[in-house]
Amino acid sequence: MTHNELILRLDQIGVENPSEEAFLILNHLFGTTKAQILFDREKSYSSEKIEPILEQRQKKTPLQYIFGKWYFMDLELFVSPDCLIPRPDTEILVYEALRLLKGGGCVADLCTGSGCIGLSILSARPDIEKMVLADISSGALAIATKNAREHSLDSRCEIVQIDITQKMPSGYFDMIVSNPPYIPSADVLTLSDEVKKEPTLALDGGADGLDIIRALLALAPNALNENGYLLIEFGFDQAESICQIMDALVADKVYRSYKILKDYGANDRVLVCQK
Repeated sequence: MTHNELILRLDQIGVENPSEEAFLILNHLFGTTKAQILFDREKSYSSEKIEPILEQRQKKTPLQYIFGKWYFMDLELFVSPDCLIPRPDTEILVYEALRLLKGGGCVADLCTGSGCIGLSILSARPDIEKMVLADISSGALAIATKNAREHSLDSRCEIVQIDITQKMPSGYFDMIVSNPPYIPSADVLTLSDEVKKEPTLALDGGADGLDIIRALLALAPNALNENGYLLIEFGFDQAESICQIMDALVADKVYRSYKILKDYGANDRVLVCQK
């Protein structure tokens, strides 16, 4: 199967960007670079190896789950249907966390999934003493544990299975970060077939999408050191509701201050608040 034939097959399946995905498949299976593909467009690749991937894509299985790995920041991470697929916009949260962390201390990544946020922070900052990776899903924690070991970060990690709507991990933290479920329950049903392959537990944020975020905002101050930070990713259309909640919490002196950061698409995406 040639590169162009693969693009055609992917287009027929209904893949959003068949050209880019064709490269990713050839690179994954054969180590082929874009330059090599452009140099020899008529080169034939083993259909025997490609067809099983096309069969899975026909079923709308995300390419990331088929590969079993995906990149986030500077890390190649294991992923599975037990965890969300890491997305570029979440990098905004990581960059801000790294900017705010002054040195040493302890951090908690709640609703950690693959561990992409916490492990990226830990990888970039050898001065951090401990990173708690917490999730309610045992399947997600198995992937996070595997990723921590793969990147030799496990010695500074504590893996905790916990329902963070009920309580925080034990101890006090200089920073808490989270990409919680924030899609309204009714909207989960309207998601694309590919996104529906991701765990509902990591997508469904309740009636208005803010159930877990409200719980985080209520409980996090009890687990934060003085002047500690809480960073939360939220939906592109939830900023107004988030600000209403935060205005009340700041007025009640639960938090000192807050701000909203935009993602790569200029959508409001990350809440940053200080105790």
